[in-house]
Amino acid sequence: MRTEEAAGPQLEPGDFVQLPVPIIQQLYHWDCGLACSKMVLRYLGPLDDGEFESALRELRLTRSIWTIDLAYLMRHFGVRHRFCTQTLGVDKGYKNQSFYRKHFDTEETRVNQLFAQAKACKVLVEKWNVQHQHQ
Repeated sequence: MRTEEAAGPQLEPGDFVQLPVPIIQQLYHWDCGLACSKMVLRYLGPLDDGEFESALRELRLTRSIWTIDLAYLMRHFGVRHRFCTQTLGVDKGYKNQSFYRKHFDTEETRVNQLFAQAKACKVLVEKWNVQHQHQ
């Protein structure tokens, strides 16, 4: 099979935008969302590591980072965004995954509270179900 066939149609100029987003490696197995957030924030402007760490402490972000936490982090730094999710609250399907199992019950309460308070905290959360359609 040729690479072009596997990758789909050839992209033409104007079909995509390539942004100079800096690459930041995760430090641990659990901080992929924080590394991605830091890449976005650094792309948008200067970001001091101390300022980032201070925001993590203020938002009480430790080793259990959920996507709603990242939405609050972006809001903290003034990044306009919309968090689209299939589940408004904790997805119970994560309960049996090894990464979440140990603290799932306490995290479920915390995360559901973040969803409940999102509007009051000016964190835009919308329920979306993305359907992949073939054309």
